[in-house]
Amino acid sequence: MSSPPSLADLIDELAVADREAGGRLLAAADAALAAVEPARLTERSLIREANGVRVREPSRESATEQKGRLFETSGVAVLAVGKSARGMARGADLALGGLISRGLVASDAPGPVPDWAELMVGDHPIPGPGSRAAGQAALELAESVNEGEILLALISGGGSALLEAPGAGGTLRDIRSLNRRLLSSRAPIAAINRLRTALSDVKGGRLAARCRGRAVTLVISDVESDPAVVASGPTIRPPQPDRSHPPLDILLEEYRIDRPLADRIRGAAAGGPSAAAIREARNWEEDMETVLANGRDAGRAAVAYLTGAGVEASLSADCWTGDAMQAAEKALAIPEGTARVFWGETTLAVTGPGRGGRNQHAALTAALRLASSPHRFLALGTDGIDGPTDAAGALVDGETVADPAAARRHLAEFNAYPFLERAGALLKTGRTGCNVADLWIADKSGG
Repeated sequence: MSSPPSLADLIDELAVADREAGGRLLAAADAALAAVEPARLTERSLIREANGVRVREPSRESATEQKGRLFETSGVAVLAVGKSARGMARGADLALGGLISRGLVASDAPGPVPDWAELMVGDHPIPGPGSRAAGQAALELAESVNEGEILLALISGGGSALLEAPGAGGTLRDIRSLNRRLLSSRAPIAAINRLRTALSDVKGGRLAARCRGRAVTLVISDVESDPAVVASGPTIRPPQPDRSHPPLDILLEEYRIDRPLADRIRGAAAGGPSAAAIREARNWEEDMETVLANGRDAGRAAVAYLTGAGVEASLSADCWTGDAMQAAEKALAIPEGTARVFWGETTLAVTGPGRGGRNQHAALTAALRLASSPHRFLALGTDGIDGPTDAAGALVDGETVADPAAARRHLAEFNAYPFLERAGALLKTGRTGCNVADLWIADKSGG
């Protein structure tokens, strides 16, 4: 079973004033990634029994594993979707072996998959032809699952882009246009999913509605714990409308979707099944969904490592959201002599052609505030990707910014990457196979 790449090994490539303290933060990030390793989490959640599959939910309050829920079944079909798809499929294979008869892995990158799986590489962050092909294959897989069988859906972040099938009246071109607009906005994920689902034949429970067998969904979440949000919930019952799920017209206006595209989105939504119809399409009570891990679990592991290393460390109580620059400034407002770990996903309303991502932007913001101090700040995309760059984030300290005017100019141009690269601060891990959004560590603990 493979492990995520080691961040601690990067210490020799970084310009860090206090190498011991910097290495400690990198090791804490390693502990965080190890805690959310997809294959291990998935294997631990599934038990093959003589008459079917037992599914255990993670027990976070006790070391004792829960007994779990037994699904009697004649066979299992697997749909693994997202940036953790290959790892989750590997975990299912280790747990269930020959009980799995067929499956599809929709990933963001090529790589080994179990013998029973077909690998399809989708497009990310904007859905493309690969995503559409994967979406069509997923619909065919779901339709092949008969009564007495289980559709085991292994869902992780990134799946909204990697798996797509235009619904009635929708087109891939419209889906791509909508995604470009939403990605450049500060729209929260719930709003983004509501708009994307209007054009889709797989999101918002529509995939499970094609399935005659029961659906068991295991989620590694890149947001908070609501499984319906991750990958736009292809196998999860759509939520009832409430304040967090406003009407489509309000969202189209709020995020300034241009009128021709907005009209086509309304038409597609009217032509496809409503959320209410999807909620009535199957007996959802016979299904099961559980979140195996999210950013809070990664954050807990980082705190545990720091505490064990003698640092007075704590975990942010809430999922970290909002503007990346403002969040970074707020994250540094911790007491001297302490460290705090933050988890979540901030936003960045990018203008211009600068290179970077929300974690790099946050790190450069923090570096300006830390100038000439003995403190540090780490910002990491747990998937190993931050924006359209080869960096996952950055580790900065009081010596990262020697020219504050240049740093501010790069921030204004959303161009953090070249500044941080010259400063020797970028974290380049490659794809980690994990994805629980972002991990930040503000460290004022001293040496």
